[in-house]
Amino acid sequence: MKIKNIAAALTALGAAACSVLPLGAAADNLPGAEDTMYDGSFYYELNDDDTYTITKCSAIVVESVPSIRNGKAITAIADGAFAYCTGITTLDIPDSVTSIGKNAFYGCESLKTVSLPRKLNSLGDHAFFDCKSLESIEIPSTLTAIPSYAFALCDSVSELTLPDTVTDIGEYAFYQCSGIKTFKVPASLKNIGENAMGSWFAISDIDASASSTFIYANDMLMDKNKSEIYRASSKISGEINLPDGISRIHSGAFSTCAQITAVHLPSTLNSIGDEAFSYCSAIKSVDFSEGLGSIGYGAFMFDQKIESLSLPTTLKKIEDNAFAYCMALNKVIIPEGVESIGTDAFLVCDALKQVSIPKSVKSIGTNAFGYTVENSQRQLLDGFSLSVFSGSAGEKYAKAEKIEHTVTDVNLKKVAFIAAMAGLAVLIVVFAIVLMRRSSKAAASKAAAEAKKAKKEAEEAKSYKKIMDDDPDNEKSESEEDSEENDSADDGEQ
Repeated sequence: MKIKNIAAALTALGAAACSVLPLGAAADNLPGAEDTMYDGSFYYELNDDDTYTITKCSAIVVESVPSIRNGKAITAIADGAFAYCTGITTLDIPDSVTSIGKNAFYGCESLKTVSLPRKLNSLGDHAFFDCKSLESIEIPSTLTAIPSYAFALCDSVSELTLPDTVTDIGEYAFYQCSGIKTFKVPASLKNIGENAMGSWFAISDIDASASSTFIYANDMLMDKNKSEIYRASSKISGEINLPDGISRIHSGAFSTCAQITAVHLPSTLNSIGDEAFSYCSAIKSVDFSEGLGSIGYGAFMFDQKIESLSLPTTLKKIEDNAFAYCMALNKVIIPEGVESIGTDAFLVCDALKQVSIPKSVKSIGTNAFGYTVENSQRQLLDGFSLSVFSGSAGEKYAKAEKIEHTVTDVNLKKVAFIAAMAGLAVLIVVFAIVLMRRSSKAAASKAAAEAKKAKKEAEEAKSYKKIMDDDPDNEKSESEEDSEENDSADDGEQ
């Protein structure tokens, strides 16, 4: 989708810039006429080294490029020179040509075979982009790098031959070369750009035996340390367990692997590239591990059987279209920690009816949640709702997209204040109960002490009385008692 949008934009611009000039256009009517030549099929521009560059093809049908004009060698094909020449089916480019510019054969939809010059040392970006009928590509040994998008969208290519001189393959260089079944890694290859091998529907075997940089094992092309995956065979199937040590899955690595049913990702994995698992139509579940930080553009796009997702707490970024068109997806757990969710991230996930957006999310792209596509128009899903936090990016998104939503903390400060006051009230009640218990205990202790004291005093008084009663100084002699008794008798007689 991404590359096709780019293609459409470039097509519009190219069509305007490369519109066919009248066959009878006079050379002296062109800027710098003294350095320009036209032979009825091609426009030429004189170079500083007294050679010619073909700047434009005006012929409707052409089968070969001339090698010489007016005694001067033709050494280059300029940017966009043959763009949208849809009548060309076969083309022989002479060995005198050493440079082919950007967009040189862009959109030549009928071109089936092309013979590249043996002395070619420079090839521009998008040189053969969207040459839908091109069947084979043979790169000469003079070329050391395949530029970005050079042969992208060449759907009919079934044979690809790269010489051992190639050290770099640019991003999207062979993207959607759907017919390629086997691929031999050049011995000198050091770098493979993102999605360079994306959407290889037919790839079944990769030969990396001559390479010291890459290895092909367990149906996967990896770096020699087995820490990065670049491309898997489309024949890989069933439940796959990626081994510990894998830190990166490159863009398009498992795209169009239609026989995978489940994926278990290791804790060592840091990032999943653009379209890494796109068009894996049989995948039902993905086991994410903690450690993953980002999920790229369209990483699981068109995986129509995935039903639920539980994303790891280490995840920070979900790119555009990451899970778009996962139409069976009905449950997504987005953890606290995720910071950004891209445009159309969950577009056309028609079974997904409710999503909770954590407070950590700072940005959400347009139509990320709650939208489907009908008759090429975006529209809200019936019954879809969001759960968001007050003042968060989630709430702003819901309001902007007019999506039904519930706010989990309508007035967080008020709730916090009430909770604090309730807590304080509880503390006061507990303190009062403790104080009352302490006062009760103190009163009881005092009463017990007073009773104990009274008892002690009573015992002391009783003891004192006993002591006084037993004192010898208080006893009378028998003579005194007899005298008293006699005196009492005499008084009675009187």
